[in-house]
Amino acid sequence: MADAAHRDIPAGRRPALTGDDLAALAGLTGESPALSVRRRAAADRYAAVADPDRVTHLWRFTDPAHLLPEAVQPPPSGAAHAAPHTLGAAARVLMVAGLRPLVATDLKALAAGLVVKPLAEAEEELAALCDRQRAAGAEDGDEEGLFQALNGAAWNTGLYVGVPPGTVLAEPVHVLIDATGGPTLPRLVVDLGEGAQAVVVEEHNGGDAGSRVVAASELHAAAGARLRHVLVQTWGEGVCGHLTARARAGRDADVLTVFASFGGERSKVELATDLAGEGARSEMIGVVMGSGRQRFDHHTRHRHLAGRTWSNIDFKAVADGSARSSYTGLIRIEQDARGSEAFQENRNLLLSDGSRADSIPELEILNQDVGCSHGATVSPVDPAQVFYLQSRGLDPDEALRLIVRGFLEKTLGRLPEDLRERLETLVGTRLAALQGRSS
Repeated sequence: MADAAHRDIPAGRRPALTGDDLAALAGLTGESPALSVRRRAAADRYAAVADPDRVTHLWRFTDPAHLLPEAVQPPPSGAAHAAPHTLGAAARVLMVAGLRPLVATDLKALAAGLVVKPLAEAEEELAALCDRQRAAGAEDGDEEGLFQALNGAAWNTGLYVGVPPGTVLAEPVHVLIDATGGPTLPRLVVDLGEGAQAVVVEEHNGGDAGSRVVAASELHAAAGARLRHVLVQTWGEGVCGHLTARARAGRDADVLTVFASFGGERSKVELATDLAGEGARSEMIGVVMGSGRQRFDHHTRHRHLAGRTWSNIDFKAVADGSARSSYTGLIRIEQDARGSEAFQENRNLLLSDGSRADSIPELEILNQDVGCSHGATVSPVDPAQVFYLQSRGLDPDEALRLIVRGFLEKTLGRLPEDLRERLETLVGTRLAALQGRSS
């Protein structure tokens, strides 16, 4: 059965990666020979990895063939891009496939030691990070799937963000990734030293019908670090893509992942955090709003590797029209992770008869000295609530918008104030689209 599922990607549909292709990508990014060695090793893993198995929960709801680009090298681009400014940010970055990332870093952040540079120029930083991860027991390509391996081998724009030990950034690092201009394979590496604190906003936008995105982010929080990673997707109509964000939290580290999906035609997002050090904490907070024929597929994974670790997931989805939201979530508590706690909640609100939501929460607990819970609901709008609000003078559209806001309020209320304002603005834009739907 699994072998048959592997045939879902037609022969020749995977992007080819020849030696010439890898050399061309290395020349495009301007990377060093040492980084080219890393690229070739990822290409070997890409060649060896199996196609996603449609029998498993992870790929049950999405055909991977819809997300793969036909090629990995973007066409030549002569488009000019305005240099970003640093107002209200420690750094701002614009990433476009095939072009060197445009980086603007605040002078105070630079003086504090913040490093934001193209990935192709971060050979020393990546080597040091790799040594630390290997010493901690993490290896390159650990549990790597097809899309992660493809990105590692064929990334065509990349960025490194390094925050030195003990450094606290008062403003966020804002990374804008534009899907316009051909296949986009961005790679982001974030490295927080011991006791460092930072907010990194990764925003994907742009693109049009036929655009494909395969993105991967590696997030490392050393002992006592505090990382806030915000992953926002507002692609243009017709964009299809796969986003991966994988974090590793050291001893007493605290990682918050905020994700919001609003745009595109089809998207799959994989979020994973390994709680590798004793006392580490991870929380994932997500909001999805779909309409028309949009398809969203989210997968989360918390892996508790050490004792006294804590994790929580709060994920809300709203679907209108013929949209569909699918969610699979895995909590795995290893044998050595005694005294850990893990929680998971997925709630889905359907605004129309044609919308749909799927939810599969899973637990794998390898010792009994833990506390875990999970829950999932899929429900339509309660007509009694609409009637009540109309009886108080609201028209049907206003009543519906208020119900959706109330549904999302508890989740949005868990966010830090600055992040909450950003997501509430995006939610407000989507709610405005409900105007006239009930007339």
